[in-house]
Amino acid sequence: MPHGDFPLPPSYRPHEVEKAVEEFWRKNSIFEKWKSWRGGPKFTFLEGPPTTNGMPHVGHIRGRTYKDVVIRFYRLLGYDVWVQGGWDMQGMPVEWEVEKKLKLRSKKDIEQFGLEKFALECNSLVEEYLAYWREWGTKRLGLWLDLENAYETRQPHYLQYAWRIVKRAHELGLLTEDYRVLWFCPRCETSLSDHEVALGYDEREDPSIYVKFRVEGGVDEYLVIWTTTPWTIVDNEAVAVHPDYVYAKVEVEVGGRREYWWLAEALVPSLMAKFGIKTWRVVETKKGVELAGVRYIHPLAEEMPERASRPHQVVTAEFVTLEQGTGLVHIAPGHGPEDFELAKKYGLPVTNSVEINGIYNELGGRYKGKHVYDVDKEVIRDLQSKGLLVFEEKIRHEYPHCWRCGSKLILRADRQWFIAISRIRDKMYAELQKVNVVPTKLRDRFDIFVQNARDWNISRSRVWGTPLPVWRCKKDGRILVIGSLEELKKLAKELPPVDDFKLVHRPWIDQVKISTHDCDEWVREPYVMDVWLDSGIAWIAAVDGENNRDLWEKLFPYDFVTEGIDQTRGWFYSLLATSVLYTGRAPYKNVLIQGLILDKHGQKMSKSKGNVIWAKDLFEKYGADPVRLYILSKVAPWEDLSFDPDEVKYVIGDLNILWNVVKFADTYMSLDGFDAEKYPLSQWLEKGLEEDKWILSELNIMISEFTNFVKNFEFHKAAALWREFVVETLSHRYIRLLRRRVWSEEPSPDKYAAYAVLHDVLKKVLILGSILVPFITEYLWQSYVRKYEKNAPESVHLAQYPAAGSYDKELINIYRELFAVFSALAEARNKAGIKLRWPIREAYVNGAKYAERYTELLKYLGNVKEIKVGRRPDYLCVKEGELEVCVPDKIEPELYYEALARELIRRIQVMRKETGLEISDEIHVVVETNSDDIKKAVEQYRDYIARETRAVKLIIDAVSQGKEWDISGEKVKIEVRKAQA
Repeated sequence: MPHGDFPLPPSYRPHEVEKAVEEFWRKNSIFEKWKSWRGGPKFTFLEGPPTTNGMPHVGHIRGRTYKDVVIRFYRLLGYDVWVQGGWDMQGMPVEWEVEKKLKLRSKKDIEQFGLEKFALECNSLVEEYLAYWREWGTKRLGLWLDLENAYETRQPHYLQYAWRIVKRAHELGLLTEDYRVLWFCPRCETSLSDHEVALGYDEREDPSIYVKFRVEGGVDEYLVIWTTTPWTIVDNEAVAVHPDYVYAKVEVEVGGRREYWWLAEALVPSLMAKFGIKTWRVVETKKGVELAGVRYIHPLAEEMPERASRPHQVVTAEFVTLEQGTGLVHIAPGHGPEDFELAKKYGLPVTNSVEINGIYNELGGRYKGKHVYDVDKEVIRDLQSKGLLVFEEKIRHEYPHCWRCGSKLILRADRQWFIAISRIRDKMYAELQKVNVVPTKLRDRFDIFVQNARDWNISRSRVWGTPLPVWRCKKDGRILVIGSLEELKKLAKELPPVDDFKLVHRPWIDQVKISTHDCDEWVREPYVMDVWLDSGIAWIAAVDGENNRDLWEKLFPYDFVTEGIDQTRGWFYSLLATSVLYTGRAPYKNVLIQGLILDKHGQKMSKSKGNVIWAKDLFEKYGADPVRLYILSKVAPWEDLSFDPDEVKYVIGDLNILWNVVKFADTYMSLDGFDAEKYPLSQWLEKGLEEDKWILSELNIMISEFTNFVKNFEFHKAAALWREFVVETLSHRYIRLLRRRVWSEEPSPDKYAAYAVLHDVLKKVLILGSILVPFITEYLWQSYVRKYEKNAPESVHLAQYPAAGSYDKELINIYRELFAVFSALAEARNKAGIKLRWPIREAYVNGAKYAERYTELLKYLGNVKEIKVGRRPDYLCVKEGELEVCVPDKIEPELYYEALARELIRRIQVMRKETGLEISDEIHVVVETNSDDIKKAVEQYRDYIARETRAVKLIIDAVSQGKEWDISGEKVKIEVRKAQA
């Protein structure tokens, strides 16, 4: 019997419990038995792979707890579960950590360090952190994922599915190379996709400047524009106005001279006030379309001689608004998508003088060799020295940053590779409508992003990633797309002497030589692919779906995925895009969107702020179960969670109550020789009392509601319900009622009926709770359930989910009212300063439907000699809803001695526990005191004290070895010794 290895110490100790349970699972291969398929219906989970580039923190633990809850729930329901783990092990996140470790500051530094050495460092880093993720992000959390068969995005058999996707896109005409304006990280020296950009928006302060562009041929006449990126003025090619807006030529007085500024008429008053110009007047107005064709002189003509050599003019554009700025928009086609499209429309030059690293090239004139962020400031100074800076201020706005290194992004035109998502987004949206996205209030965010999805920029100028499988013929520029490692080897005329792992990574893949009958030399495009494509193919690559078709078809589409809210534009999106492209179907049925994790002050966690809470620290301090239950209870999964470690102790308190309830059951069942198979509930329930049927009704309602909550991903409601049942319904109510029955030494039928009921309740409570707190429930299952039920399943996690039986609604209403009366009575006692242990002569109850019928029960619960129905205004009264309870405001003298006797009983019981006595052990008690009241209480209630404490001898005498107590202001020394047999 396993219970021998699972003793029940006086209180719950999370670390000891979890260590013992982990060892039990390992020795008995419980996980292997749990995950094995038994021929039932399938529930398939697809792991959103964490990047193993750092330590797991509480944000990761939150999401991984939700995953475990759902998987365990469906396994209990009888499903065969698919629980393959997965690790994201490539891409910019990994490179960024390695660069910090090696103190590399740029791509040039990486090249000098050596691409081969750098790739090996990246692989070493993810290998190092993988150990922490297996231990602290999975095993110690109690998350049951199949780690032995976990997929890794770095492995050849996995990443070649990214090649398959790209080849399929090529075959469908969706793979394109194009010159477009894209977001780039100058620090990482690579472009980013739209969904990567969406991950990095943050508030920042930037310059906000208003600049005069001199009108060609005009006398002191200017176009006034506004920008928050002064560096882009270097590549200005036009000024845009809205064709239908009215523009005003405003005469202004600045610096003692008159000038004429063109501004949107509607904005003139507010702009004059902003600029501090008191004397001004509108001398002329024109519609935007009439301004079209007006030429101006480039504001940096002297710094950029090449720009001065060609004309610049006003054009019209529908995208111009009056929400910010002047109504005239500075157009730099090399640095803005709308500007770029406008340039194509009007045949404007597309000038990009900024390289991928943010440094100006020779087109940058005097700014050549300088960084955009430095040029930002320099341009402002140059404009000011020329008298062209109208106004300068700072603006706080949302702006995209690199989602990994945090650098401010820049827009620049470049040639990159794309998958034409714009041509399949309608199909993606239609498939997404078939998916259950939880919560519904957040699905709009996902829907809108998909509806407006632009072509996916998949090429990255980096090292550690899946190589873009596109080769170009050196002779004529044709392209060759390779869809597998096998295909690569067939086409290769020369391969580097390395294994497959290195072969599918840079720089080794670039050493492969390919020639064909129609092209002597094919050269690979020098890119790796967007890391989101890596994880986005997990729906098929994780199980090598083309080579394991039968298995894959059983899994796909997956029943459940869950990640953070940012993944609507990240992993959820990339899964959808690749799956629809390859199969025409969404890869998942249910998507749970998680909220953010914040610190206790509601601030985002970050290493720079020092407020990150690491999983290892949490578990070492509190244990996994308390952390899990705290996360599950605090807020809905989709709401932001402010994590306060100090609040975890309240959860430990609730789990300790569960522990004590089981210990209570074990103590008395052991004493009375209870056996669940000898006293089956089905045969003994009719011998029980009404309160037994009540607790079973409460249990059945709880099971029903708990089940629905978990199915709807309302884990916060399920956890709160389970905790409330354990603490309030079971411990504070049913066990309170039960104590008077189990303390009796009479082997009455109703006592064994109560044991049968309590056993059934505890067993089902542990099964339900096992999805929330898998360690303590397993421990109590082994120490208690299997002790009294020899044929119980080997593990609580191998048990069958309990069905919700019928319930007696009237009985539930009765007992809920009775406990509401008791609650009001306890509050009234508290206000009167009369402890619950102290008896009172009477209490009046008003507004309770069932009080008169249940006076005996209320007398027991409230420690009252007599319950009367009605009001007693001269007593201390407390209302609770429609109920009112009135009690005396002080204890009556004749009951005082009984109260003191109860105080003595309480202290003796504490000492019994501290001494380690068994419940059946008889004792000798010596009481020493100078208080006549205490002495009188002992004399008057000697038999009562002896009966309640199992004392065969109770005397008042000097105490040689004992403990001193304060009872109602009187000093009392008590000695407790085990009676000799």
